[in-house]
Amino acid sequence: MTPKFTVPDHLKPYQRRISANGVGLHLYDSGPAQAHDPTFLLIHGLGDEADSWRKVFPLLTGRGRVIAPDLPGFGRSEHPRRAYTLNFFADTMAALLESLKVPQAVLVGSSMGAAVALRVALRRADLVARLVLVDGPPVRGRLNRVQLMFLIPGQGEKLYNSFRSSQEAAFESLRPYYASLDALPPEDRQFLRERVWDRVWSDDQRRAFFSTFRWMALESLLGRARLGQVKTPTLLVWGEQDAVIPLEAAKTLQSWIPGSQLQVIPGCGHLPQQEKPLELIRLILQ
Repeated sequence: MTPKFTVPDHLKPYQRRISANGVGLHLYDSGPAQAHDPTFLLIHGLGDEADSWRKVFPLLTGRGRVIAPDLPGFGRSEHPRRAYTLNFFADTMAALLESLKVPQAVLVGSSMGAAVALRVALRRADLVARLVLVDGPPVRGRLNRVQLMFLIPGQGEKLYNSFRSSQEAAFESLRPYYASLDALPPEDRQFLRERVWDRVWSDDQRRAFFSTFRWMALESLLGRARLGQVKTPTLLVWGEQDAVIPLEAAKTLQSWIPGSQLQVIPGCGHLPQQEKPLELIRLILQ
């Protein structure tokens, strides 16, 4: 089976390709901002794509320039055979901004994408006006059984491949990421059903997924010391019912990142950009 990763119709006018840090990237770009308008760089989480922002992107376009890439290794971007470290992702996002001649951007990162946004702020603070960290980054803690399996080479890949036996089982694997998967509109559920099926059948994305996951597990051992060095204004936004990275982790992050603020979205899980896009946009713009 060949994964399709089709582009939602309303985002087709914005899609483009660009090379950054030696990698071909697929992205959505609303075009140059008006003078004094901000640029928003939306960075998706592990195993996701730019389409995670499909509700947020069109609503933000009237407020400034909006850029949403598929990270290297994911979706429709190139999948180089290499180590997928946070430094690699951060350097690629910095190179993307420079290629697009964006002097500074508001970085909005979801889950693992929040870790990438933080790393950009630490390595290239000159490019970052503000940080909005959405239900991430993960905080080191006890891993569940599936996460422990994912750390074991071979065993993790075997578990990942097991979802190829049933599209329904693949779809059900998304349930922990939402306060209520069943409450999403039917068109959203159908989109997610098709998209997760594309993901589990992509050998290239599987390789990037496990490289990223395992490198992040190693990096988490050093995370706290680096977070104390963040000087960029930072807002943490968290879904109150996040079962993937619970709200307690947000409070820990707030204590580690100097001057950061925390806003909680009620009735929301791990992906506010999909469940509560209007609430998320309000907080991004405040």
